[in-house]
Amino acid sequence: MDDLSSAIGSNDDEINFSEMPLFNDVEIEPLEVLLRQCVMQNIVDGELILDPGEGNHFFYLILRGVFSVHLDSTSNLPIATLSVGECVGEMSMFDGKNPSAYVKANGTAIVLAMDSATLWEMIDLSHGFCRNLLHILSKRVRMGNTVVTDSLLIQEQHKRDATIDVLTGLQNRRWLNDLLLRLDQVSLDDIAPLTIMMLDIDHFKRFNDNYGHQLGDEVLAKVADVMQRRLRPIDKIARYGGEEFIVILPSSTVSAAKIVAERLRQGVESLRIMNEGKPLVPVTISIGISQWNGCQDIESTISSADKALYEAKSHGRNRFSCYP
Repeated sequence: MDDLSSAIGSNDDEINFSEMPLFNDVEIEPLEVLLRQCVMQNIVDGELILDPGEGNHFFYLILRGVFSVHLDSTSNLPIATLSVGECVGEMSMFDGKNPSAYVKANGTAIVLAMDSATLWEMIDLSHGFCRNLLHILSKRVRMGNTVVTDSLLIQEQHKRDATIDVLTGLQNRRWLNDLLLRLDQVSLDDIAPLTIMMLDIDHFKRFNDNYGHQLGDEVLAKVADVMQRRLRPIDKIARYGGEEFIVILPSSTVSAAKIVAERLRQGVESLRIMNEGKPLVPVTISIGISQWNGCQDIESTISSADKALYEAKSHGRNRFSCYP
């Protein structure tokens, strides 16, 4: 720690407070006595001046060096960088709570540490100082709001990404599991009659073996697209795994689901996928249909639809079957 007196008004290493945002348009001379009561602290590289795990009793003004601000851990990327003339620590000193972020020195630095009593005396003594401090505080609050908003948006994006199948753009198995969990917690009567369809691309392994996985991926994506475009907005479709898909039809009887199944079957069969300028053999799907009976759980209905899918495949594929 050093005495600030030698740094104020010296010829060689004078601290020019007037160029700092906190002292913008502020007459320094009336504040010199209070500034001399503050302590200059030499900070080593990597040292923390604010730590969420510890209380803070000082308002820091950066005189030399650069500091980085980190949320949660100093190993995380910084959310902000502070340099000469900027300040930190005022929020935690005012409200008496621990700091909300880590503030770490990036290299050697010097800060002016001001205790609460001195800071309040400066506020009482200089309206200009008070005005600048309020401006800094408002920017800090706005930045905090922005960080929170950005964090929530990122979390929401990650949540969406976690439930979307990248290849097809459809919902994925994780989304389906979450949906089934929610359906178990509410009455299904509101969406009854409810019918489930399990769909599978016929001989899909043949596409991968004969033409490669890249073309197989194209088949998956185009089949998913053509099916999604032939469903109602209230219908739900997801990639169940591999070349298998599931469709959930609220307010649909088996009779209505048969019409949907035929529409999907025809749509997929009409696809024309090219390879080296030549069309592939027609892509087809098999479909199994089962209606929730009002008593069983949804997983049992899915299992029944899967049995119907197996039956459709065993009877020649490119068709739909119902169970029971």
